[in-house]
Formats: sequence, structure tokens, C-alpha cells
Amino acid sequence: MKLNKINRSTHYIDAPTNIGIYIFKNKNVLLVDTGINKYAAKKIEDILINNNLHPKYVINTHSHTDHCGGNNYFKENYPGIEFFSSNEEKIFIENPVYHQIISSSAYPSKKMKIKNGSKIDYVLNEEMIKINDEKFQIFLFPGHTNGDIAILTNDRVCFMGDSIFSKDTLEKYPLTYLLNIEQRVDSILKMKEIDADYFVISHSEKILDKNDFMETIEENLKNIDKINKEIIEICSQPMTREDILQEFLILHDLEVDYKGYYVDFCAISAYLNFLINEEEIEVSIQEGKLYFYKK
Repeated sequence: MKLNKINRSTHYIDAPTNIGIYIFKNKNVLLVDTGINKYAAKKIEDILINNNLHPKYVINTHSHTDHCGGNNYFKENYPGIEFFSSNEEKIFIENPVYHQIISSSAYPSKKMKIKNGSKIDYVLNEEMIKINDEKFQIFLFPGHTNGDIAILTNDRVCFMGDSIFSKDTLEKYPLTYLLNIEQRVDSILKMKEIDADYFVISHSEKILDKNDFMETIEENLKNIDKINKEIIEICSQPMTREDILQEFLILHDLEVDYKGYYVDFCAISAYLNFLINEEEIEVSIQEGKLYFYKK
């Protein structure tokens, strides 16, 4: 992990979740996300200290733990630091248990290991905002979550969070987590209009230029289409959601743990709901079981 310059005042720290860094003239810093936990946050802090930088603002791209798990570390160690997120993600950042409630369809078991939330001070909409006299463009790109945002700096660098996945992520994970497929597709298509020179995806080993980014957009759309077709094929015979997930995991030779199963179950559900809306799949309840099948 180190501080990497992208363009002028805009930098990033390479990490399992890349951290955006915007350096103001007074050496205060805007962080885009804070890592998965206090240990990741401490590593970020060490890099900032070594470069004589002071964390003053945080924008969370969304509410998943690997993006906001370090919030409380910075809040406890830097009094006055200000936190921003979209309105849709604020409730989940402050109450992480809601993610597990969605996954479990009930209050989760202790195996889910619920983490503490962190307070958000300011809510962002799709707008131009000013922080410490510098302007930042905020985009809303829902789909991975209900309120994913991207941040464009005046250095023409756009931090995308997980609003789009890198090619490496798509190759590594046959089933990436999405909450709303229709929103995701609409968001990805909308990204083509971003006027930027550089793009930072949270889980990517490289910074993308405009051409790379446009190729990544197409890869994401192809991946969604591929998964849709695989699920439709699996549903050639009536199956429950558990059966469909099982078939998908077997198809891709995947093994999951307890938490991972629920994450993948949510993702499969998102695709099934999309395919129902697209009238590609129908549902029926027989003998107390909900079945999905190709129309």
C-alpha cells in the first residue's frame, strides 16, 4: 500500500479496496472510503502521516463493510472529521445489521458477525458539491446497492466505488453481488457520459483511461447478460431458488461459507426478479414451494 498520484491533487492508496485521496492546499485530505476495518484504516492513516497529510473529510461510495468499515477509527482519532454518503446508504452505514436482515429475511444469527455502524453527517444527491472550496461532482449509480455513488474531482478523475466491476473481478467471481439488475444496467449505460480522463474502480489493480473504461462498461454488460442466460437455462425445469443457486454453484465449481451463501442467494434473487419483470421466467407455488421456470 502506498500513496499514488493520478493527476494533480488527486491520488489513491492501492489496497484490497482502493482508497481515493484528494489533497487540499492546506494538506487536509478527502478520503473516498475507509477500508474494511480499523486495521485497514490504521494502514491508511500511517500512509497519510508519512506524507504529512491530515484526514478531514470522508465520502463513502456505499455501505458495504469493505468501504466504510474504517469510519469509526477515523471518527475516534480525528475529532471534527466529516462523513458523507448518499441518503439511501446512510441508513445502512449507520445500521449495518439491515444488510443481514435483507440477506436472512429476518434478524440474523450470530454467525453473521454484525458490526457497529458509524454516523453520517451529510447526505449527498446527484449534484455538484463544494468541500473546502473545491468542487466535486457526485453521480448516483444504484444497482450494486440502492445508493451507490461516484465522485468526480476537478482533476478529471472519477472514483467509481463498486458501481462498476473491473475485468479482473468479473473473471474471478462468476456471480458478483447486485441488488437491482435493471438499475445496474441503467447506471452502467449512464456512465458512458462521464467526462473524465481517469477512472478508479475500488477492486482493480490499475487506473483506467477513457478507452479502458468504455471496454469495462461493455464487459460488465456482457457479464450480466451471460448470467441471465445461465439462470434461464437452469430454469428449463421448475426449480426453487435454493435449487437454482445450487445448480449455479455446481456449474461454476464454487464453494461458499455460511455468509457467502446468503450473499450469493441475494444476488440470484436479484437476477430472478429481473427475469420475472422481463417475462423470461414465470413462478408457481406447488405443495408449499415456490418454483421458477423458463416461459
